[in-house]
This record gives sequence, C-alpha cells and structure tokens, in this order.
Amino acid sequence: MTGLPDWERLLSNIPLPVENLAGIAAGVVLQHAVPLRTGLAPSLVRAAGVASLAASGAVVSWAWLAARSTRLADPDSLVTTGPYALSRNPMYVGWALAHLGVGLLRDDSWTLAALPVAAAAIHHQVLREEEALAAAFPVEFSRYRRSVPRYVPSYLPRPRRAADRVRLRAGGVAGPPSHAPRLSTG
Repeated sequence: MTGLPDWERLLSNIPLPVENLAGIAAGVVLQHAVPLRTGLAPSLVRAAGVASLAASGAVVSWAWLAARSTRLADPDSLVTTGPYALSRNPMYVGWALAHLGVGLLRDDSWTLAALPVAAAAIHHQVLREEEALAAAFPVEFSRYRRSVPRYVPSYLPRPRRAADRVRLRAGGVAGPPSHAPRLSTG
C-alpha cells in the first residue's frame, strides 16, 4: 500500500526528545519519593500548566504539519514555513512547553527543575543538527540562520552585525533586520 511510507515519514517527524521524557519521569519518581511543591497558588499553577500544554500541542502540531513534505531526520530541503519561519526549532520549543506544562499541572518542582537540564542537553543536540544542516544546505541554511532565531521569536530588533556597522561608517544605510516587522507609514 502506498500510504504506509507517507505515514512512516509523518510519524518519524514527531521527535519525542528523550531528555524531556527522562526529566518528566525523574520528576515524577522524585515527587513521589520526596514531594516538593512550587508553593504557588494551586489553581494558578494548574491553569498555567494547562495553558502550557495547550500551547505545546499547538506548536508541535503546527510544526508537524509544516514539515509533512520532508523527513526531518534526513531532509532533502529546509523547512522554513509555518512555525519554522519564526523559530528554527519549533518542535523542541513545543516539547519544552509540554515538559513545563506537566510540571506545572502536577505542581511538581522536581519536574520543573529537570527542565533546564533537559533543555541544555537538547541544545547540544540542536547544535549538532545545525552543523549537519549547514553542511547539507550551506547557502540556504546560512541565510535562514541569520533571519530566524534558534528557539524563541523576538520582535525586538537584533543588534547590528559587524557588516552593517561597516556599511554605516562608509556612508551606507543599513536596513532593518529581515525578521523585524515592517511598520506601515500610511
């Protein structure tokens, strides 16, 4: 049946970071052994957990749909649309939101404490993945890397690059960063 390879590719594009899963599992085990709550209002913590899980589901689903035409583990092209136009790693951001949401929903400080450890381990993996993408798509990835932040989109102007400062000193005009929203004057 021809639909099976498409489903295999689609399912392979939902990476479940072992680091987040291990952090959540360790947090649950430690919370059971030595309960440690956040100390914040339980209803507020749970509401934030639900919001974080909802955001996670939305981000991961959107990223999954945007990447449906390629295999993320071995891409034949860069995915730069949908959430990938805002973040180079939206799925990792989504899974971090899920990790945060589970910790908040359970009011589990151990799971929350494991999040930065998991994030640091994932960051090292992201750096390796970016090296591979830079080697596979040197021009395209270089342009993409300059215009799209690694994790969290920012609508604040980025600091000017050295090349922009040189153009300014030479009398040229450096335009706004390519990711900055353009303001309408009319």
